[in-house]
Amino acid sequence: MDTSTFPTAHPRTPAPARTAVLRWVVTVACLLAGGALLAIEVAELADPVEMPTAPRWFAAVMAAATALLTLPTARPAPRWRTTLAAGTGIGMLSGSLLAVPHSILMLVIGVLSRLTGAEGPFEVGIPWATAGTHLLVVTAGLFLLAWSVVQHRLRRGRCPWCGRVEAEAPVVGERTRRTLRRLAFVAVLAAAPYTALKLAWGLGSRIGVNGDAFDGVTLASPGYGDTVVMGVLAVLVTLVMGAGAVPVTTRQRVLHAVSGTFGVIGSLMLLPISMTGVVLMVLAPPAAGGDLAPWVFYLVYGCFFVWGLALAPLTALYLRATRRDCGRHPLRSERPTAAAPPA
Repeated sequence: MDTSTFPTAHPRTPAPARTAVLRWVVTVACLLAGGALLAIEVAELADPVEMPTAPRWFAAVMAAATALLTLPTARPAPRWRTTLAAGTGIGMLSGSLLAVPHSILMLVIGVLSRLTGAEGPFEVGIPWATAGTHLLVVTAGLFLLAWSVVQHRLRRGRCPWCGRVEAEAPVVGERTRRTLRRLAFVAVLAAAPYTALKLAWGLGSRIGVNGDAFDGVTLASPGYGDTVVMGVLAVLVTLVMGAGAVPVTTRQRVLHAVSGTFGVIGSLMLLPISMTGVVLMVLAPPAAGGDLAPWVFYLVYGCFFVWGLALAPLTALYLRATRRDCGRHPLRSERPTAAAPPA
């Protein structure tokens, strides 16, 4: 059979110059992340909330190793090198991933408390150095993930940007839309108890509170009204992704970018802290004599766990379902032509 008239993909098609830029971005980001980790280690700066992270020196060494693995220019990178880079990348993230949720939260609370001048039951500082370092490490990890995906697509002879052979985005079916709605429904249900509890405390309720530790709390107090607003915003973003604005029009691109960004950040916050909280509650159940009743911890971390497990796939599916036609498609296919009649 003559297959010369069938569409063909070219696995050795040179990647655009942007792939080389991405390689340098990953290398530089990993080196900066490793340097920042060493800097806060030498300065002996503690995280606002101690989490079971890997030693910073170890994460810094892994960051340097990741930079060296992504630096060579061979295109596409061999599978062994991307696999090894993934392993060192995980080592780099092990020093920061679990610290990111509290770092982001304390950044938001600290900045808002400075703007409002409100006081709460605990002292609020702004962890610029440690939070910035952990966010830099996670950003380097995201760039590494993008580089790994691009290399995998190049090895398979697909477009490095959209991952498809054809430039046209596939049609989104009703099954995908239904899955988006179900995941959004679960995420909203999981977010509601935590947001309602913080709102109740801010309004003066003492449900689940022991003693007088929260007597001076109001909605203006750091960690209460601000987290309620964050919860409401998260619910709104979840509803937008669940509605599935497919396909995304030009006017919807900003909303699409904002929703996807919030979804990614929310997933990075919820999954690490919830999984860590669940494990710690199993190994060391909360005591009954603390400022909060034990059921509060189970409720909050249980909600975080379900919320994260729903939000992460919701965000991934939403970003996949709302892809547009690829404008940077390097592959070219020929339409099959009719075979000539026998002479």
